[in-house]
Amino acid sequence: MSDEKIQAGFEKSQQKIRKRAKAMGQAPIWKLLILFSGPVILSMVINGSYTIVDAIFVGRLGSEALGALTVVFPLTMIYMAVSMGTGVGSASLISRSLGAGHYKQANRCACVAITLALLIGVFTTFIYLTNMEGLLRLFGARDLVLPLAKQYLTIMVIFTFIHASVLIIGNIIRAGGSPIISGSAMIASAIINIILDPILIFGLGPIPRMEVAGAATATVISQAVGLGIFLFYFISGRSAFTFNIRNFIPDFKLLSEIYRVGFSSSVMMGAMSLVMALANNLAAAYGTIPLAVLGLVFRLARFTFMPTMGLGQGMLPLVGFNYGAKQKDRVGETVIKAGAASLIWGLLCWLVFMIFPTQIISSFSSNPQFIKEGILALRIFVLFFFAVQLQMIASSFFQGIGKGIPSLVLSSARQVIFLIPGLLVLSKLFGLTGLWAAFPTADALSVLLTLIWVSVEFRKQGIHLKLKPASPVPEFHIEAEEVKQSSAIRQKSRM
Repeated sequence: MSDEKIQAGFEKSQQKIRKRAKAMGQAPIWKLLILFSGPVILSMVINGSYTIVDAIFVGRLGSEALGALTVVFPLTMIYMAVSMGTGVGSASLISRSLGAGHYKQANRCACVAITLALLIGVFTTFIYLTNMEGLLRLFGARDLVLPLAKQYLTIMVIFTFIHASVLIIGNIIRAGGSPIISGSAMIASAIINIILDPILIFGLGPIPRMEVAGAATATVISQAVGLGIFLFYFISGRSAFTFNIRNFIPDFKLLSEIYRVGFSSSVMMGAMSLVMALANNLAAAYGTIPLAVLGLVFRLARFTFMPTMGLGQGMLPLVGFNYGAKQKDRVGETVIKAGAASLIWGLLCWLVFMIFPTQIISSFSSNPQFIKEGILALRIFVLFFFAVQLQMIASSFFQGIGKGIPSLVLSSARQVIFLIPGLLVLSKLFGLTGLWAAFPTADALSVLLTLIWVSVEFRKQGIHLKLKPASPVPEFHIEAEEVKQSSAIRQKSRM
């Protein structure tokens, strides 16, 4: 490629990035939160809904099938944890680089993140396929549950690279200023999954009845559609990023920057996977029905967490950009408004679970014992549910400003510091009821720790607790080094 074409491509890319970056520093915070979080929230809610739809249809196959999904879920969360950590860390670095005017670094980070997605997929497939049965037993598979779990997980892990790519690329596209594209791909993927679920699980016409394997196949196909949309977006040239083979090769400095922040997200989801493995084994000791109930409660909780997770992901590039641009008042305004929205959502979900547990649980099974145990479990599980939303926002705040250690501690506090001891102690003292009670206990303690830590950090940074709109960033400049490089290419092309 000629120097003139390289220069033209470089300048075109920088113009796109600067235009999108300007909005992140000047537009009203509520408008930006809606713009960046709205598509993510919608896509994550729809994505979360397909896990609920999965449970509804699979639940019709019996408690053993629902138990199989319960066992597989924490295993899929392990590679999702690594992928999400990579995506969040990359998004944080990209957004902070854009705020500081380091456009070439943002572009390189996007390329390396795609490389990491492929590596994560290949490595996970190899590990899981060579240790399938042992892993499933470790995570609570017993008797009739084991072969069903094996069917589901085998299909999922063969195509792990697709899921990892969707999670990571979605984050970098959003950080590059295109949240609608990222959200649209996830929405399309989830809708296709919901449509295919009953067709592949129960069969339709020439399509055979696949049962549990059908649920996994529907998920893989839908994820492939999402990845196809992302690839088309890149190929069409609408992306703000440019791709060069050399930029896809990782280096230690860039990897350390990505995982310094993203590691906390990986630990949070990874810790949750270990907690679920422990809880699965404790619940399985009481039979298949408690195991199935545990899986259902986890899925319901995850579904209601989705809007807050989407809000946090949409908030992260805004926090990172304005922090990089030294606009701390806008950082504070973003966090406070996102926190208020998440708290309101948490309270609404809490009310629904407390008032309508019978209607919710009976939607998944008509078994009287399942319904009775599910109602008790759900009401105890969500006792302090409304406040946990604040912890997710706080974690995104620390990730956005590039502070990985506080985010790591806060994101792992609920699962590792409080929940694991709670599960072991309370289940031993109070049996199955104690197992359910461990969750709200951990929720209350982790939220208290979060509020204290965020308050200290706000005072340290000089960030004020106010909803009043902050002053926007007045101007955006290309980094001097980038100008020099741009001029050097032009001079070279004239020689």
